[in-house]
Amino acid sequence: MLSNNIVYINVFIHKENKIVKLPLEEVVLMAVLAQIKEEFHFEMIKTQGIVARTQLIRLAKAFDGPGCSKHKGCDICDEEHCIHLADKEYLKRIWTDEYEKKVEEVKKAVKETEGLIMTYDNKPIDARFHDTCGGSTENSESVMSRKIVYLRRVLCDYCTDSPNWDNSKSISIEELENKLNVKFPALKPTLKTSIEGFFDDIERDEFGRVISIKISGKEFKGTDMTELLGLDSTRFSFLPTVITFVTRGKGEGLGLCQYGGNQMALEGKSYLEILKYYFTGIEIKKIEKPCIEKPLIGRIIMLDPGHGGENSHEYVGINGTREKDIVLKISKKLKESLENLGAEVPMTREKDEYVSLSKRAQMANQIRPNFFISIHLNGYANPSIHGCEIYYYRNDKESETLAKSIMSNLTRDEEILDRGIRIADFYLLREVSVGSLHLELEYITNPEKELKLNDATYIDKVIAGITDGLIEYYKY
Repeated sequence: MLSNNIVYINVFIHKENKIVKLPLEEVVLMAVLAQIKEEFHFEMIKTQGIVARTQLIRLAKAFDGPGCSKHKGCDICDEEHCIHLADKEYLKRIWTDEYEKKVEEVKKAVKETEGLIMTYDNKPIDARFHDTCGGSTENSESVMSRKIVYLRRVLCDYCTDSPNWDNSKSISIEELENKLNVKFPALKPTLKTSIEGFFDDIERDEFGRVISIKISGKEFKGTDMTELLGLDSTRFSFLPTVITFVTRGKGEGLGLCQYGGNQMALEGKSYLEILKYYFTGIEIKKIEKPCIEKPLIGRIIMLDPGHGGENSHEYVGINGTREKDIVLKISKKLKESLENLGAEVPMTREKDEYVSLSKRAQMANQIRPNFFISIHLNGYANPSIHGCEIYYYRNDKESETLAKSIMSNLTRDEEILDRGIRIADFYLLREVSVGSLHLELEYITNPEKELKLNDATYIDKVIAGITDGLIEYYKY
């Protein structure tokens, strides 16, 4: 949300049980205070500021984010469900006399990076971070089961001095059984147990007495064990009551390694160098703020005028009006309308030429627009049939939402009949890897509608309907 050129974030405050509108930079400050360690270098605090701002913009509805999935009508909540925000009383307790000084330092860092976010393909990234990577960060597919090009593994020897470089945690057998829902065997003196590297090569006689055992590579007789350890019998086994897990690093390993970044800052690296080291191929840009006069600024809407060229297999009206010509005319005027509102509008063709479906899909996948919209006219043997149909690919919820918005605006004065929004397996819907729609705007085989499609006023209404549908979709 934008007011007086300030970006605001709607935050659900659980203690007050209400949504509060706060300036973005104030929320960034709250997030950074929660995310940093007291000893972090100023340059690392700036780094964390950009991470936090990117996370917030990625969630904010005004910037196409999903908002908080737990509380309707807000961008984030303060319950650590969306992003961790500072608890001032807690920080005062742990930072004591340093609290005020640290807050001022963080304010300065946030101010110096004001408005900066990380982007990839002109979109805010999933700005992951963790405490200590332990030697290397991780590839996204190892954690999230999908490949994200900017979350690639990088080697990191910067975090070796982290307090979390090496850690251990001891867990009792009983707790392991409860948490893992397993049952360990009840060990008996005759059971042939071993712990590799500790207790190996246990030899027993036919009655279960230990003849010899190797402990940490050194061999002992069973009788030696009873004497040296004061055991009651050579008929013994061993049972661990606690298992100690030794770990290296802390966190899931994706994105920014905080202690690694802090060491880079101590060595003189800038926040730009730190972020570009841990996030592969990203750009750092100023937020493109939503604008009332240009509500589609920053959006890329790719238009695909169907057919084109000779033998294009399009529909032709009774008076000879050709589908390929009308959809090209509509697309050119729609491109102008959307560009006037701030959108970037590439097209698959801008003249009467044949462009294969595979080439159209390739163009879209290279550009990666916010939406790909293929524009067509329909035809049917019965000339009385008319109306608009819109198709989207299965499970593409965002495209379905946009389809509903466009359809409601196209049909608002009832001059165009709503013939439904449907799932389809069309080649372009399937092969284009971004949100995609296939619009069958009208039936050119209906003589009345064919005349309308040659009327500039009617065409303007169609363009206004699609444009208003896009504005409505992107409106907060």
